[in-house]
Amino acid sequence: RLTDPLTTLSHTTQMIAGAKEPGAMRLPVPAQPTEVTELAGNFNELLSMLNERQEQQKLFVMNAAHELRTPIATIRSHAQLIERHGKDHPEIITKSVGYITEESRQMQHLIDELLQLSRADRLALDLTPLDLSATVTTIMQKIAGTFEQAVTTEIQPDIHITGNESAIEQILVNLVTNAAKYSPAASQITVTLTQQANEPPALAVKDQGSGISAEDKSHIFERFYRSADVRGTVAGTGLGLAIATQLAQLSNSELTVADDQPQGTIFTLIFSTK
Repeated sequence: RLTDPLTTLSHTTQMIAGAKEPGAMRLPVPAQPTEVTELAGNFNELLSMLNERQEQQKLFVMNAAHELRTPIATIRSHAQLIERHGKDHPEIITKSVGYITEESRQMQHLIDELLQLSRADRLALDLTPLDLSATVTTIMQKIAGTFEQAVTTEIQPDIHITGNESAIEQILVNLVTNAAKYSPAASQITVTLTQQANEPPALAVKDQGSGISAEDKSHIFERFYRSADVRGTVAGTGLGLAIATQLAQLSNSELTVADDQPQGTIFTLIFSTK
């Protein structure tokens, strides 16, 4: 009763290991004995998780290649233009070099974010006791005057957490930078840190931009996702929020998005009190 189901599982496992596309394959789950039923079920859950990771990795590589292809094509075309016509038409050189410089800068930014995301995937953050109020105040002082918009802060004092200061800084700078990128220059960005009774601390960044559609809200934390409304019009890689989300998870917190009223978006980092 015990060895026959195990033999079947062993044979199927060998088939899966040797398959070219093992992702959809699963182990047979016998009705009995109970121990083998649980073992096969656990193996199938593991196979599902590994398959999902593999598909995510494939998608990640495909998206990265796609995002890099555009600036490389632009750089190459302008380099060829200079090579073919630069001698006879020197006026094109300055313009083409400008395009090459800008596209190479965008490509460097994308590569930096890819490396940052890769590190975040493998990272294990050290969490220590923090005076969150003081940390947020210091971060906002560092970036004061960086943006066209008026940036105001409302920071409740003496809020303490267990977290990672570097990760919080990276998330907060990313959120404020995004708010500035998608908001009118004459608008206001508000950063608040509050903690209500019996509630976890919440760090929020509110803007007065055009807002995010319901459809986009369900995807904005995905890697490389960019709304059709902004793709091609606002510079970006679609990785900033994915990095922020990963860092939030590693630092025992959660990043959420909601509409601001009457207009705009609120990103909130909610810290666990556990």
